[in-house]
Amino acid sequence: MFLCVIVLLPDCGVSVAPTRSRIVGGDIAVSGAWPWQVSLHSNYQHQCGGSIISPEWIITAAHCVETLSQPSQWTVYAGYLIQIQMAYATGNSVRRIISHEKYDKQTKDNDIALMKLNTPLTMSDNVRAVCLPNFGVNLTPQREAWISGWGSIRSGGLVSENLRQARITMYSRHTCNAQLVYNGRVTTSMICAGTLAGGVDSCQGDSGGPMVTKEGSLWWLVGDTSWGIGCALKNKPGIYGNVSHFLPWIYEQLQKN
Repeated sequence: MFLCVIVLLPDCGVSVAPTRSRIVGGDIAVSGAWPWQVSLHSNYQHQCGGSIISPEWIITAAHCVETLSQPSQWTVYAGYLIQIQMAYATGNSVRRIISHEKYDKQTKDNDIALMKLNTPLTMSDNVRAVCLPNFGVNLTPQREAWISGWGSIRSGGLVSENLRQARITMYSRHTCNAQLVYNGRVTTSMICAGTLAGGVDSCQGDSGGPMVTKEGSLWWLVGDTSWGIGCALKNKPGIYGNVSHFLPWIYEQLQKN
């Protein structure tokens, strides 16, 4: 059902911490739980999240780099849980930013981007790549997934000092395109996930960060945090870039860059 990209990621998707049940309604993550999670800083502040897919490459959202589009404007921090730790760390500089050429800033269609680092990350229990899903992976509605990030814990609030995590449920596009939910706005480049009852969601500052699901003993990147209406509202789950939809584009960029 899933295939780990062995050539790029020999030990992807491994978490050394047990799972507990922009994150609203979640709890604080422990060391090693989400080792692919990075914090993307610009102007010395956390702006977005991202996911490590190889020592040199980060996946994030295109809307994160829409205005801050120059590599020199960004620093990537990997292996940290608390934002204050990053204030005293060097971080990794960015060599190249590649946004999807069909990204639509109005609809957030094709909301994905790649960052190539100047210096490869040093892998450890706290810094590790997540697995990319196989082509055509079946993301069954009602499948459980997890999100993580330093985003606000309430709509309009400040970013979180601690990395937070939350368990969510994936929904079909049919469900999320219902009139009372997103009324047709969810495209094939998106995944809708959260809880229709409200109370658990990503929020401002979680953008670009991972949505992962576990298959066997490994974690797979199925989404990057993209958009939503408010945070954790009833009938307004989060919308994530559909990573399996973007696999051909991702592999193309990795090969030519």
